[in-house]
Amino acid sequence: MIDFTRHERRVLVPLALTGFFETYDVALLTLAAPVLAGGLGLTIGAFGIAVALIRLASLASVPVLRLADRWGRRTLLIVSLAVFTLATGMTALAIGVVAFVALQMVARVFLATESSLASVVIAEELRPHRRGAGISVLGVISGVGFGLVAALLLVVPHTPLGWRLFYVVALVPLILVAYLRRNLRETRAFAVARAEHRLQTTFWPRVSRAQRGTCALAIALVSAFGLVQTACFFYASELAQTTYGWEGLFTVVVIVAGAFGILGFVLGGRVSDRVGRRPMVALAILLTAAGTILVFTRVEALFIPGFFLVTTGSACFLAVTLAYLAELFPTEVRATLASLVVSCQVAAGSLGLVVVGALGGVVEPSTLMLIGGGALVLSTLLLRWLPEAAGRDLVAASDPSLRAIALQGLPAT
Repeated sequence: MIDFTRHERRVLVPLALTGFFETYDVALLTLAAPVLAGGLGLTIGAFGIAVALIRLASLASVPVLRLADRWGRRTLLIVSLAVFTLATGMTALAIGVVAFVALQMVARVFLATESSLASVVIAEELRPHRRGAGISVLGVISGVGFGLVAALLLVVPHTPLGWRLFYVVALVPLILVAYLRRNLRETRAFAVARAEHRLQTTFWPRVSRAQRGTCALAIALVSAFGLVQTACFFYASELAQTTYGWEGLFTVVVIVAGAFGILGFVLGGRVSDRVGRRPMVALAILLTAAGTILVFTRVEALFIPGFFLVTTGSACFLAVTLAYLAELFPTEVRATLASLVVSCQVAAGSLGLVVVGALGGVVEPSTLMLIGGGALVLSTLLLRWLPEAAGRDLVAASDPSLRAIALQGLPAT
């Protein structure tokens, strides 16, 4: 945080744990899948379908985030945190799988809102050459989520609360975030857009043909990644803990993988600020594809290096795409379109879980994942038609006086 300005630190600190909650949630539904499935009385395949339903709820964050382009970023950040906290607390009290899935679907809607909106706020508030680095800070902190779940895996089975402890523990950092976020203000880019009357009051955003084409390409790219990556982590956890019997060893692997996650966030954040977004998106995809193939060759010696590669690639992809999406679209539709793209990635991940789970009785999951890893490489071809956007001006004020007001942090009138 030493190379950020005072204003940038004031933006980053209240949002710093957003990535933690996203990663913690992913880790629960993948790394802790065997524990949650057992606690809910489900097979791993049935729980995979439940996870797919929970993740699909992220699609509902798109209309919620549309409000961020109409009412402002700050309002939605406060509302999303409150609802997510309530749903998380109620999950710890859930009785049965139906209540668990329903509550987690609600939580997922507002977790997705938090995640997408935090990256938009950082991109709009930080200097152009520090956007990726700012988002990578959230990513580095998010690594604690995987490590915490891995540590809890050793404790949860031996406590009276069982799987519910995962959700009780999550309430502590949520309270801290609520305190830190109390003084967060509106972004300068949104203030300028509002002052210039560029905000759209319609529910359905007005998007130019060029923006629609860019959005479609971005959706195709991230969907291909999500299709493979989500199923990879889910079935890698099952392979290590159930097939290989690596319960303790897998915890160590996940904790060590945190260092590779940090490397990935640096590549997708700081490095992409310097060399561009497209090269780092391509690198992230290739690392994830190679790691997936190594994990599911069913050669135990290749599992750990493969898992580290997937962790690095996934972190890199997350950091660079969040910065990239914010730069691709104008302020008045930025939160809406960025959330649409991210939601499609999550939906594709759910589809991957359903497909692998449904075909599990016919084709080995490892075989399907090997095919997916190989096919993922082809998605890099889509980058040929996507523009480079690193360093793009996101305030975009046509009136210099309005831009000056926004940069001073004063209300635009």
